[in-house]
Amino acid sequence: MAQTFDRSQVGKRESLSDIIAVVDAKKTPLVSSISKGSDPANSLMQWQADAYAAPIAGGIVDGAEVTTTEDAAENRRILSNYTEEFRRTPKVSKRANLSNVAGIGMKQEMAKAIVKKQFEAKRDVEVAISSDNVARADDGSSGFRGHGLGSWIKATAQTVLPVDSAFLTPSASIDTTAMASLTTALVNGVMESQYGQVGSENTYMLVCGTSLKKQFTKMVGYQPDLASNTAIKRTSRGDEGKWMDNIQVFTGDFGTYELVLSNWLGWNYSTSANSTFRGYALDMDMLELRYQQPFKYDPLPDLGGGPRGVISAIVGLVCKNPKGLGKFAATS
Repeated sequence: MAQTFDRSQVGKRESLSDIIAVVDAKKTPLVSSISKGSDPANSLMQWQADAYAAPIAGGIVDGAEVTTTEDAAENRRILSNYTEEFRRTPKVSKRANLSNVAGIGMKQEMAKAIVKKQFEAKRDVEVAISSDNVARADDGSSGFRGHGLGSWIKATAQTVLPVDSAFLTPSASIDTTAMASLTTALVNGVMESQYGQVGSENTYMLVCGTSLKKQFTKMVGYQPDLASNTAIKRTSRGDEGKWMDNIQVFTGDFGTYELVLSNWLGWNYSTSANSTFRGYALDMDMLELRYQQPFKYDPLPDLGGGPRGVISAIVGLVCKNPKGLGKFAATS
């Protein structure tokens, strides 16, 4: 009996849903959280850091004249960083831009490309400020690059635009303990060191990788019993029928860490991988992003092959004073 089969049917239209699924939609917590500073006038940004003098003994003899004076600016130093240019360059062919693409629409391919590349440019900035990048001057072959947070939060001076020794992050504020051995006591030690620098029980944004975040949940859930060293499990059932095993805020003896996940800390450009063990304990009042040029899109001339353009920003990270910041920098 003659009939038409699906397998041999002629003229069927492609059944393509108006959906383009992007799995990789990682957020940019630092770019979104760091306040915007004043526009820098030059590629080299500079600002001043200062510190109070050590206490001195009282007990002035009645009637004694003033014979010595003090320099209130004796501890003042200059800190520096470069702005860095970030660029994405979308282009589509003439015919591709004239097509009706499912999920995008008629003649919308370039518009879609611009939106996507703008998001990627923002992530590029996030990765740079989350990295261990050390500042670099433009030499005609390599462009300006700024210190990332991994470079700012160091106990030793950087090779380029070094932080004065008086304002380096103390080594006690940087923990490199293997992740499986990290304990609440060690975390409290980093926080104690930060308290020793700032003199107040601050609330810090702890931007952390996934392994560090899991370790916080684990080490708060388990702790050694002082009598027999057996593990004690502390849990929360949350609402009825729900299970909660998630630490979002850690309050120790010397302050509070508010944990925020990031996929970009300690980014390795060669392997395109982040360090899941990394964490930065940040006083957000000590950080600024200064835009020499905010994100903008400029169309480039169509040379016959189709529309093209450039999305760019020139931005630098200001760490007003790295002395009070902290870092978790395990390698395993």
